[in-house]
Amino acid sequence: MMKTVNLVAGGLSLALSGCISTYHAWDGTKGYQEEQLEERQYRISYVAEQATRWDWLDDYLKRRCQELAGSHVALMSDITHDTHTVTAMSSVAVGAPVIAGGNDFGGVMMPVTSAPHEVVFNLKKAEGRCSF
Repeated sequence: MMKTVNLVAGGLSLALSGCISTYHAWDGTKGYQEEQLEERQYRISYVAEQATRWDWLDDYLKRRCQELAGSHVALMSDITHDTHTVTAMSSVAVGAPVIAGGNDFGGVMMPVTSAPHEVVFNLKKAEGRCSF
């Protein structure tokens, strides 16, 4: 169980690292989401890493808007930009394997331990209204 938790924390840490975002649906941390407001109107948001340029996020909003519009002409309006932080828990190895008492004296192996710590990620969020 602990190994799974560590793998998940490591995967989350890697997923939230400073890489520039690529266009994708919401994965629980990043990507696009939409909420239907009226028959042909949506609020769309896109969350990405801090290194992602605002104009790329705006393009991601427009792309999702056009996907929702299909063959209709799509219009993005009221685009806003915001930043926020996400805190995730991870663990790090502390120490190194040590044989206490030395090999010659039948020493005892002292294992590496892990210590939980918080990892803070700064993310960007663009949001706007899609009409078609």
